[in-house]
Amino acid sequence: MGIKKTLGIIALFLVLAVIVNSAIIAIFVSEKDNSHNVELNRVKHLVSEYEKENSVAAEDLSALISFAKTEGKKFEFDYVLSLEHSELSDTSKFVNSESGNDEKAVSYFTTEKNIYRVVSERADDRSVKKMRTTLFVTANSLIFIAAVICLFMHFYYQKRILKPLQKMVDIPAEIAKGNLVKELPEVKGKYFGNFNWGMNMLRDNLEETRAKNLQLERDKKVLLMSLSHDIKTPLNAISLYSKAISKGLYSGDKVISSAENIQTKVFEIEDYMKRIVNASNEDIIEFEVHREDVYLKDIFDRIEDYYRDKMNLRKVDFEIGKYSNKLLNVDSERLIEVIQNLIENALKYGDGHRIWIEFEEYHHGKTGSTESEASDKNRSSFGSGYIMIKINNTGCTLEKRELANIFESFYRGTNTGKQEGSGLGLYICRRLMHLMDGEIFADIIDGNVMSVTLEL
Repeated sequence: MGIKKTLGIIALFLVLAVIVNSAIIAIFVSEKDNSHNVELNRVKHLVSEYEKENSVAAEDLSALISFAKTEGKKFEFDYVLSLEHSELSDTSKFVNSESGNDEKAVSYFTTEKNIYRVVSERADDRSVKKMRTTLFVTANSLIFIAAVICLFMHFYYQKRILKPLQKMVDIPAEIAKGNLVKELPEVKGKYFGNFNWGMNMLRDNLEETRAKNLQLERDKKVLLMSLSHDIKTPLNAISLYSKAISKGLYSGDKVISSAENIQTKVFEIEDYMKRIVNASNEDIIEFEVHREDVYLKDIFDRIEDYYRDKMNLRKVDFEIGKYSNKLLNVDSERLIEVIQNLIENALKYGDGHRIWIEFEEYHHGKTGSTESEASDKNRSSFGSGYIMIKINNTGCTLEKRELANIFESFYRGTNTGKQEGSGLGLYICRRLMHLMDGEIFADIIDGNVMSVTLEL
């Protein structure tokens, strides 16, 4: 594969060189310079004057130039190289002695007694040839340099990017299939070093998660077996007491005692059920937050950059209200995750007409809503108060009685319809807000607007 690409690059630049050189030749072939013919006409004129003045033939070119200077004429020849003469009786030897070629021209002209032979250099063979040579050298040099650079970049990226990429191209698919044994090869380059580190870290996390899930499955089976065994004992006792009472085997105080024993066993079963409920309510996901001081504007600049084009494409009226640039002590990435989760819910379960974000700032000592009063102990504020961020959307079809449950794990409201989901989104939002000493609650306004409030 690499050799074919290399040969392809070389062939490409060879074709380019041929095209450029052909274009240069075509340009200069079409442009002929006949300046030397002008000088030939000057020679003829000077020769005529020379013969009239001196009654003899002009001996050579230097004699002709000297004559021109004495006459006050400044004739300098750039192309005429030599001048010879002979009497008319000897014309044959001049006419047949030489002929012109691509670089020099041999021409003849006659006067009354003499014939002159003039050798001149063609004008286009001096300036044009020099220019053409310069263009040839420059163009081919540039093509050669470009070819060298392209080959260097090809070999560099082949070694630094393509080869490491080929080694790791199958790893994501293997990880997706559950093959967590194969590690990414270590790469020291700056391009894939962090990627490999991140992928190996992901593989390790997935492997650790899988191990935890297996352990949870084992624990669940052990718990079910244990509880089934433990519950079986009081159930058997209840069954025996109830059969004895129904068959009239007990009477008087014995019936009362049996009823009390049945009640005790019921309490035992209720205790087991509480253990099951408590186990099911334990946190199912572990979260980490790394709090730092961050300005509110930094958070919502990123939110706006992410959603502005997306909302325009969907033709959703998206608006972020005015706010003061408050300093918060939160995990910026986690807070953005919460806000994005709520906006995605608004897109998924709203009518897609309007989504807007409002801000309310409160100072210590002022009373907010009932829900906010309940969460005073969880507030974390800088300066003189705290801030409430409200994500609102139109088209809410959720029933108000369901608001108490929407932040529970695996709960899905009646408005979800056929929309896919795990029922963990709002649960995760609440867990993250609590870890950042914040609060989250929801309300339905005017029966049509869903409003979820973040309190920090």
